[in-house]
Amino acid sequence: MSTLRSIMLRTKTTTPAIRPNNVARNQLLRQLEEGLTRKLTTLCAPAGYGKTTLLSQWAAQHPSRCAWLSLDEMDNDLIRFWKYVVATLSQSGFPELSERLEPLIGAISHTSIFTFIDSLLYELESTEQSVSLLLDDYHLITEEHIHASLSYFLDYLPFSIHVYIATRTSLPFATSKWTIRGQASHITLEQLRFTHTETASFYLDAHGLSLLPNQIDQLAMSTEGWVAGLQLAAISLRNPFHQERFFNGFSGSHRDISEYLLHEVWLRLTPDVQSFLLSTCVLPRLDASICNRLTGQNNGQKMLASLLSQNIFLIPLDEYQTWYRYHHLFGEFLLAQLQEMHPQKAIELHRIASECFAERQLFDEAIDHALAASHFSFAAVLLEQHFPQMIQRGELSTLLRWLNSFPDKSAMLSPSLRMLAAFIQILCGQAELAQGDFAELEAECAAMEDSFEKQQLLSSLFFVRSNLAFALGHFEMLLAESDILYQNLPESPLFFSFNYNTTEPFIRRTSLGLKGVLSAQTEFVGKMFIGKLTEHGWQDSLFNMYVVQALAEGYYEWNRLDESHALLEQVEPIARRHQIPGLLVPCLLTKAKIAFASGSVLHARKRVEEALDAIITWGEEYWLNPLHAFLAKLDLAEGHIEQAQMRIAKIPASFWDKPVIQRELELLTYVRLLLASQQGAEALRILDTLKLASKREGLLTSQVEIAVLQALANQQLGSLDEAFVYLQEALLIGGANGYVRSFLDDGEALYLLLSSSKSRNKKQVLHQSVSEAYVEQLLELMTTKSSSKRKTDHPSPLLEPLTGKEMILLSMLSQGASNKEIAEALGNTVGTVKVYLHRIYGKLGVNNRTQALLKAQEFSLVEADSI
Repeated sequence: MSTLRSIMLRTKTTTPAIRPNNVARNQLLRQLEEGLTRKLTTLCAPAGYGKTTLLSQWAAQHPSRCAWLSLDEMDNDLIRFWKYVVATLSQSGFPELSERLEPLIGAISHTSIFTFIDSLLYELESTEQSVSLLLDDYHLITEEHIHASLSYFLDYLPFSIHVYIATRTSLPFATSKWTIRGQASHITLEQLRFTHTETASFYLDAHGLSLLPNQIDQLAMSTEGWVAGLQLAAISLRNPFHQERFFNGFSGSHRDISEYLLHEVWLRLTPDVQSFLLSTCVLPRLDASICNRLTGQNNGQKMLASLLSQNIFLIPLDEYQTWYRYHHLFGEFLLAQLQEMHPQKAIELHRIASECFAERQLFDEAIDHALAASHFSFAAVLLEQHFPQMIQRGELSTLLRWLNSFPDKSAMLSPSLRMLAAFIQILCGQAELAQGDFAELEAECAAMEDSFEKQQLLSSLFFVRSNLAFALGHFEMLLAESDILYQNLPESPLFFSFNYNTTEPFIRRTSLGLKGVLSAQTEFVGKMFIGKLTEHGWQDSLFNMYVVQALAEGYYEWNRLDESHALLEQVEPIARRHQIPGLLVPCLLTKAKIAFASGSVLHARKRVEEALDAIITWGEEYWLNPLHAFLAKLDLAEGHIEQAQMRIAKIPASFWDKPVIQRELELLTYVRLLLASQQGAEALRILDTLKLASKREGLLTSQVEIAVLQALANQQLGSLDEAFVYLQEALLIGGANGYVRSFLDDGEALYLLLSSSKSRNKKQVLHQSVSEAYVEQLLELMTTKSSSKRKTDHPSPLLEPLTGKEMILLSMLSQGASNKEIAEALGNTVGTVKVYLHRIYGKLGVNNRTQALLKAQEFSLVEADSI
């Protein structure tokens, strides 16, 4: 992110500066203070009633405990909105929040925003520090999904977090349930009006105006305590020679007091100030540099400083007083003046602003101004340059809003941008709307002369159409038309390198993996699709690799282990070459599952260790917890409960307090540990929460595993009727999709329960749609597995062998190398070396370097003479 971009972001998350001579509104400040005992406090009143100033005054009393967010129209993007919430909270007491949640918010393409908010709430609950989230200008938010998500956030808000919302209009979601419970309070227009005493203080203390009591009475009565009206009057009253004329005209009979007062101020400004204001009023945010461009002058900094000193409705947006905005009411008046006096000038100003912001690489603002200027050709150029960043940021709603702003997409947007619009519609759940453009796009591509550009467009079209087919389930259409439309084409540099997965240890849990749906049709489509991509030379593209990985995981579930392993062999080198953890981790974990299912525990552990090595080297810490959890799962399967407890201890204990579905692998491993420790009741608490989330997200794989564990937990607690009900749930989904390994992998624990179900009345146990043959198949496979002997691994003195890299590091330790020397020799950081050492110590069961070398000598891992 550029420095300029960072500055612009800080203007939204920095509390506006307050003037030292502002009127202290003690009663209202006390009411805001009482908000620390509630989850929600609202300030609702029209423009100019001092909502922002009051919140700023209160925030200044709690500088380390207030997270400020100034909202604008561009925040009507679900991802952007919550990114900003996380960013401002991270700056105000939760320094690691952004880093921890960044991968999760990128996963909303295959989970809902509510799952992300669950993770955010979990992180916020991990601290007892009280923090207040202040949302200013919420009336600018019109996106229904944001309203629903914020309401959900408020429903489950931890006691230590308090939300304050300033808005001109009533909140678009119900707050009465919190008000009735004493969890919400509301500051209204009537409370925000200045009293007679506050009015007198405002003019004397804040503006140095000594007015007569009857004049104060007249102002208070005519403005009805409207703060902006009092401020406008103060600007008009600075010249003592005008005061008498002002009060003679200010009778309070004006139908629109705001328009009158604004004109009073406007007419008293010098022509050069008026010109400056009209030239810069199109800017939501401004600094001296861009003001100079729009005015054609070099006095931007001087003019801004003068406006600020005169209290002419200029609000600093950062602590350096570099960026500003006009008070919304004043800005709206200036725009009306500009439209009335110079109707065409606004278009030219927007055009200049667009070019200026583009030069400074502030593309969001540049595109908005280009569209406001109807400068569509320039906006299209900016979009071509900027949309890869927008996709990476996940702000798809904003990108789609821009693309939909073009009145004639066919004439104004390139085919690649129109395909992008269709792709975003698919990602945003609007697949049906995306179908309309395809016939026209295909015709355009077909009419083009043969060229590399045409090949790239056809390649992109194949990609987007494939996503559409997956989203709508129109697989036959895709396969039937692909032979006709697409020949030997290159990869699309944007689409075919798109990274689908940033958080999930298994692709079958994602949308690309159809969230666990398996059938003969999905297998056929997957194989044919991979064949088509390979035929066209796209076999190494990330898109193909994700399809291959999803199919491999499906084969594992069906217990077709050799076919699964063959596909994984294709995935691993590509995942390593491009350093894609979201592909490598699922690949190696599936390999580990296959190794364990085949009886080789050591090979299973080795695959996970390889994943850990890669993740540490790449600096992708997010994936460490699921990998440690998987190793603990292997420990439990082997009966090594203490070893599993040691691994689970590496995962933050707060994970277990508020279960979130995005941490399913860690949580279900912890549940298995609880069951191994005879803590079935606690296991059920976690499983109940995860089940609700898994159903909300439509995750079939999760629902089956959770139901199986619920059955085992109830069996442990002696609640057999409940256990059979949960078993039935798992079998219903498993039977419909042909699941096998989900039951076999818990086979020894599940066999007794599953076999007992046969002797019970079928009406009590199994629904009619659960095939008896399916249950017999599972029981037979479990019996075969338990009667067969595991392959014998080479004996090792260690429960978990050292990897090759760990052996090298141990050898260097024995030669007396320091951490710094090891890091330089291996091309790692000192921090990475420390992580490896910690793992070696854990495997050897020691705590320091000396103990490690002695234990290594005992196990003949190093030569005795070298120590």
